[in-house]
Amino acid sequence: MAVIRDVMHSDVIGIRPDATVAEAIKLLTDRHIGGLPVVASGGAIVGMISELALIDVVFNASVKDAPVADYMTPDVHTVHPNDPLSRAAQLFTLYSFRRLPVVENGKLVGIVSRRDLMNYALQTNKLLADPLTEMIPSLVPTTLS
Repeated sequence: MAVIRDVMHSDVIGIRPDATVAEAIKLLTDRHIGGLPVVASGGAIVGMISELALIDVVFNASVKDAPVADYMTPDVHTVHPNDPLSRAAQLFTLYSFRRLPVVENGKLVGIVSRRDLMNYALQTNKLLADPLTEMIPSLVPTTLS
């Protein structure tokens, strides 16, 4: 069974909560990514910051020096490197996430995106189980014999 570690990116870029909004926007645009984990000095994830959270403020010059902590989402769902891919698929299905931080021993070690799951399915020709039917087996259609 494939696990998160098989598809995650371990070269994840994070940003400090005290970094400025301008620094976050520069990282997002320079790296062509849609979101960043917000990471405390010890490596613990404390939030996520995304293009969506910043698009409303990008045109307000007075915000550029504000800390990322003011605009991040503090409630973050994470996955573990040894979680099955279906766990990420469940979270992507239930929420509108595009990416999930991968945390091990309380520290950020990677990131996995919806695109990573799609690429895995295409490259391996392995279909992932329907994430909702794994959570709620009664959703599996029954056949009449």
